Amino acid sequence: MRKGAFVPAVAALVHLAAARDVFAHYMVQTLWADTNHAVQDVIDAKNMGIAAFALNIGNVTADWATDATSQLFKAAKDNQFKLFFSLDLAQHEDAYYYSDLLKQYAGHDAYYRAGPNQLPFLSTFSAQGTDANYWASFLGSFGQTKFYFVPNFDDTPNYFDNPSTWMNDWGKSVDGVFSWETAWPRNSNTPSNVSSVQDENVLKAAHAKKKAYMMPLSTLQYKHWTGQHWYRPGEVNMPQRMTEILDMGDRADYVEIITWNDGGESHYIGTLRMEGIFDTMYEYANNGNYSHVAWQPVFTSFIYAFNNGLKASGMRPPINKQLVGSMWYRAIKKGASCQSDPEGRPSGSGAAQDAVNWAVVAADYGLENLRLQIWSGGQLIRKVALQPGLNYGSEPGLATGPQYFEVIDTANNNKILMKGQGSVDVKAESVGYCNYNYVVTGLN
Repeated sequence: MRKGAFVPAVAALVHLAAARDVFAHYMVQTLWADTNHAVQDVIDAKNMGIAAFALNIGNVTADWATDATSQLFKAAKDNQFKLFFSLDLAQHEDAYYYSDLLKQYAGHDAYYRAGPNQLPFLSTFSAQGTDANYWASFLGSFGQTKFYFVPNFDDTPNYFDNPSTWMNDWGKSVDGVFSWETAWPRNSNTPSNVSSVQDENVLKAAHAKKKAYMMPLSTLQYKHWTGQHWYRPGEVNMPQRMTEILDMGDRADYVEIITWNDGGESHYIGTLRMEGIFDTMYEYANNGNYSHVAWQPVFTSFIYAFNNGLKASGMRPPINKQLVGSMWYRAIKKGASCQSDPEGRPSGSGAAQDAVNWAVVAADYGLENLRLQIWSGGQLIRKVALQPGLNYGSEPGLATGPQYFEVIDTANNNKILMKGQGSVDVKAESVGYCNYNYVVTGLN
């Protein structure tokens, strides 16, 4: 395909405002020391335009955790990347449990800093019943070391229902807030779209108190592990959410992608490191049939737009690319009984749709004769002309068999310019696990 330069190389993305950075939530897991997995994760994220990993850590004493953390900080320092901690209170409710970890790394060269005083950035997953006074005491326990604190406290009273009251109660303890749960529609058996209404309300209250707001961005939630089996869409949640975030202009201060590597909940966009994946996760989250890395070019295009205050129509492929894109689908039909799975169908499965989903980011040249075509089970279910920027759709008509998409040149005898085929054919019924994770493939 024709190539041309229209955006800077990812490594040279220009940030128009110091605060407009995109992070990725990273589950700290076993990383074998004789591999380059920590280094490769850092390099892959940096090449996408991600500014830092939010290291989700729930265990600070296990050898695997301390070793992985050390590997990541070394890799980040060596490759001019940044990291910060997200304290997982759902795993360990006592924030003081993390004190020594923060003291060890807050001054590290690779630790991400933010705010007017360039303080070490700190976040959380959940509040677990704590209150503002608890966090004021905890943050004050570090003496001269201060943190720029942007936690996920959306499980506390008034957070969504009365955010102005919440800010009055919590403002002395936080520098900003992060709303984890707004990344997806609520768990339901009724199809629905993601919405930024709650984000808008909390953001307005936060900015009124001169606090930052961090938006969550994700693909889906699907979990079949530790006795939990549930699904939250999904479908075109990812490009819808990207559009919502970019429509907010410069009002969202940060974005956190959920997640880089959480195989347990299926919303990973990085390469899964199998030394940290449990066998029960591997059944539905693995690099063979369920790799999600084909989403990365779309995220790169989003990050460029976010960093530069552009709308979704202003998203552009990385340099020297005319088009980037991905297609994703579930490999079983919605009507599958899932009798072969002891857990049956996941809760929320009623919200799923038999559809082939796709997103393509196009340059602003050479599109006149190009057409995207979606094939399901050997049948052409959609053909669409592409526009500059983000194009996406959820095409009904998912059929059993192979799933395929292509870009053709209608002025050149319908020559296929780019294509991609899913690694798993769709079946009417599940065999073994009732897997609602997505098969993702890219245009090549």
